[in-house]
Amino acid sequence: MGGKLNALKVSRTKKPGYYGDGGGLWLQVSSGGTQSLVFRFTMNGRSREMGLGSLNTVPFALARETSRDCRLLTRAGIDPIENRREKVAKDILEVAKAVTFDACAEKYIYAHEPGWRNQKHVAQWRNTLKNYVSPVVGS
Repeated sequence: MGGKLNALKVSRTKKPGYYGDGGGLWLQVSSGGTQSLVFRFTMNGRSREMGLGSLNTVPFALARETSRDCRLLTRAGIDPIENRREKVAKDILEVAKAVTFDACAEKYIYAHEPGWRNQKHVAQWRNTLKNYVSPVVGS
């Protein structure tokens, strides 16, 4: 889908406001002159605005692609903002699941070891976790 904006228009746009590209994609210029891309849509009678990123970091072509994907979601009755939040939460959960208790405990001990009085204290931590906790939830 070709839009109303092009690279030259975007680079020259400095006046604060919203400039539509079509299909819900907008260039937002703040009062400070920073430019960002947003997808505007209506879901369940409520106007919503989803930030796609700064024009410095998100290429305009990618923003057009993302807004197209968002339009498809809204047509299917899916809120793209909630969809993105769910994906991020799922990714965070997957990363958290990849870290075992044993690995986390070892990082904790390593981080706090300098503040403990002696090596015996460190050994007590390691042995207690190894003997009592690790067999139950270690991996």
